[in-house]
Amino acid sequence: MNGRSDIETRVIRGFAWADLAITLPFALPFIAEAVISLIYFIDRWLGFDTPSIMFEAGPFGLMFVHIMGVLGVVWALTRLRRPEADFARMDARARLAVTALILYAIALGATPVLWLFVISEVAGSAAQFAVLRKKRV
Repeated sequence: MNGRSDIETRVIRGFAWADLAITLPFALPFIAEAVISLIYFIDRWLGFDTPSIMFEAGPFGLMFVHIMGVLGVVWALTRLRRPEADFARMDARARLAVTALILYAIALGATPVLWLFVISEVAGSAAQFAVLRKKRV
């Protein structure tokens, strides 16, 4: 068991599976474009009508989307294979940094649909910090 509780392992792996599901589509050409289109479809459906200027730039912007997706997949697979407390701590901190970047993008005019990602990042960070804290107490 390597000093990990079952709940700690389940939480770490649970968020790794969620990350894999969320980032894998962004790693794949054509699918990433469809996901981005879906985000903007939801944006319009909710009445935000946020312009999609950044992704009208073409392959250069999408290259960064794919790189983010690949890195997200690799990180998720690492935590699935080795659900260690140190990895969970790094992930929880990184989620807070990602949250700040998403909030910055929203402040600059990105679609408010990204609040869904903010919620998932904060939830993942809080859950992992909570199970890791219980272990120390």
